[in-house]
Amino acid sequence: MKNFEEIPVELCALDALGLPLFLSEGDDEMTAFNLACEFCRRYGYSGWQEKRCSLYLLRGTGDKKEDVLFGLLEAGKLPEELTEVTILLQFYNQQGWEHFKKGKKRGEDYRDYVIRAIEADCGAITCMSDTYFSGRGGSHVWIAERVSGRRVFMIQFN
Repeated sequence: MKNFEEIPVELCALDALGLPLFLSEGDDEMTAFNLACEFCRRYGYSGWQEKRCSLYLLRGTGDKKEDVLFGLLEAGKLPEELTEVTILLQFYNQQGWEHFKKGKKRGEDYRDYVIRAIEADCGAITCMSDTYFSGRGGSHVWIAERVSGRRVFMIQFN
């Protein structure tokens, strides 16, 4: 992740569906709020309020509105062991296209490339963990607890 500067993450607000929304510091809150509402409507996450989910929309310094990665935390608080996942979200939202051009496989589209790369990166983060493991479910990557199998974090496109 050369030439990548991590931007602090801040709690923006609760989106219209009741999910806490975390943004990259300095991101346009109204645009992010609208993107988050659209994401929640598309995937039906409004019913998850009782599971204490949080939504991570970490676009970094750009104003990207399409092909944006979201992170959905399905636990009360982001575990310390998984904070690198937020860095991945920022990185791929900022520099994903550059890496796609260099590393894509023949016939692979942008979203497939990024999900494949994130699957590998999450595997590297969780492989040394006694607590978590990760995998891929079609168009998203998930991280779950080893003992219970309960999903803790999910990454997918808008």
